[in-house]
Amino acid sequence: MRSWPKVLMFFAVAISSACGREEQPPPRRIRVEVLNGCGEPGLAKEVARFLREHGLDVVNGEGSNASHFNFLESIVVDRCGDLEKARYVAKVLGIRNCIQQIYEEGYHIEEVTVVLGKDMVDKVGGR
Repeated sequence: MRSWPKVLMFFAVAISSACGREEQPPPRRIRVEVLNGCGEPGLAKEVARFLREHGLDVVNGEGSNASHFNFLESIVVDRCGDLEKARYVAKVLGIRNCIQQIYEEGYHIEEVTVVLGKDMVDKVGGR
């Protein structure tokens, strides 16, 4: 029975440590490209602003349009070979789709591309 205080103390410290943890900072400055893939006016601009507020470097101004507007779900694309950066951006935006598609030729400034789908319209409206 004398071990109970030690066990309780251990759990109290473990719970206190877990609750007191701060969210991990981004893995250095991340250069992000934001593309509107659903055609909703102003969506890329709003998401670009949100990302900047969270310390991310949006490299294409207020966002641009994707090659088409048929994206139903948003997707985050790793462009530089560091999937951790893409996963961080996906977490900030609440996007579950994250893939790796590295540019083969030439230099591109963006490390991560976010293509906004129709699912993001409700998310942004609710912020």
